[in-house]
Amino acid sequence: MTSGKKRKFDRVFFQNLVMRQIRQDYLENITGFAWLILQPLILLAVYAFVFSTIFKARIPEAADIGFVPYLAIAFWPWTAFSEAILRANNSITANSALIGKVAFATEQIPLATVTATFIMHLIGYLAVLVVLQLMGTAIQWFYILPALLVLLFMWVFACAISLFTSAIQVFVRDLAQILPPLMTFWFFTTPILYSSSYLPEALQSLTQWNPMAWFVARLRELLLFGEMNLDYRAPFMLVFVVIFAWLSLRFFRRFSGHFEDFL
Repeated sequence: MTSGKKRKFDRVFFQNLVMRQIRQDYLENITGFAWLILQPLILLAVYAFVFSTIFKARIPEAADIGFVPYLAIAFWPWTAFSEAILRANNSITANSALIGKVAFATEQIPLATVTATFIMHLIGYLAVLVVLQLMGTAIQWFYILPALLVLLFMWVFACAISLFTSAIQVFVRDLAQILPPLMTFWFFTTPILYSSSYLPEALQSLTQWNPMAWFVARLRELLLFGEMNLDYRAPFMLVFVVIFAWLSLRFFRRFSGHFEDFL
């Protein structure tokens, strides 16, 4: 077992980890960077075709905007969120050699993975917003800064989940097979492909407390409608994310001293 002494968070080392992750996953091969853009675009095209062409899906509150912009504004952040968690889940086991050789705060590894994924997907998201604007969708650029703040809290939420899951993954390797279907279930229970107004009233009330439903709703309000509707749930969601992140960090540090025994 490694020493229980808490190691400090090294900002420069963290930046190097983020840059290494970006190079390995996206920049050192053409397919990695291309797939970053193509995969969400392909899925977006498939969902748009199935729901708008085959099922003739219509969103009452977005009738003047169209289904594709309504979907794109929420779908790209979800892709960043989901991919960040799935990548970070295996980050500790994938970097076992580094953990055994270098003394550093190991929480930097999943945090760097999440950060690198969000940075690259943010570039793609901005590109999608520009394309939507060129195609005739009136993107509310005046609200881009509040939207970035929403994405920041989404990043914090992804970091919190990743700290929790990556620590468990060291001891329970089956989590790598369990987590993807759980994320898929979460995706379909979040109003991304549909409006929450289509749900029964009881489920609408339940969906309101889904953090990701709250995040994507705020992004749509800001970027598509130019509105900032912060009701009583806003402070609750923000406080929940911060407390959850703090608890996840405590959980990770509590068990990180035992990682080397299981890697």
